[in-house]
Amino acid sequence: MSEETLENVRHTLSTNIRALRKERKLAQERLALEAGVDRTVVSKIEREVSNPSLEILVKLAAVLKIPVARLLS
Repeated sequence: MSEETLENVRHTLSTNIRALRKERKLAQERLALEAGVDRTVVSKIEREVSNPSLEILVKLAAVLKIPVARLLS
């Protein structure tokens, strides 16, 4: 079992958001617009350079139509 580190969680979140966004054929800009966040927020999350707030995670999950926990697993 791998140790859960901030880097691991950040990577998982990044991978999941990118995959789900592409699966739904959404550009970063469209996902951000629908979630009510700036496009650079989505970009920074996907590039693993930013830790989103819980509020942002909830907004992104709502647009992607998944539970927040799915973004982190």
